[in-house]
Amino acid sequence: MSLDAFTQQPPRRINLPSKSEIPIEKKPRASYRDLAKIYPHPPLPTKHDGSVIHRSVLHDLTGINQLLDWVSDNEIVIVEMGRLMAREVELQSALQELADFIEGDMGGQMVKITDTRLLLLPPGSRGIRGVEMEAFASDFEDDMT
Repeated sequence: MSLDAFTQQPPRRINLPSKSEIPIEKKPRASYRDLAKIYPHPPLPTKHDGSVIHRSVLHDLTGINQLLDWVSDNEIVIVEMGRLMAREVELQSALQELADFIEGDMGGQMVKITDTRLLLLPPGSRGIRGVEMEAFASDFEDDMT
């Protein structure tokens, strides 16, 4: 056994439970309640009052189906189309397919937010261009006369 150079005593021993020769008693596994058995029909709300808004990037035409699914589920979509801007034929095809389904078939609305972003609105939702005609606008009363 080696001695400590400073104290000339043997090194201290630290008893580690993982290194002991005596088996460590393991705690029994915790029992969990099966909530599906206790509450087979939980009182969950089936309707929400708000809207779901999705943000997405359209890389190519394969992503259009997901956008159409969201709008048909009565959800709002903000879609970035900047990656399609260089491919004119693909961009026009995407815009035509979106317009045909959202505005033509469903009665929803497509609103241009920026040069590369569109807001896709389901039926019952409407977008406005600005706040000029809103009641809180400063010259609302001037426009009404």
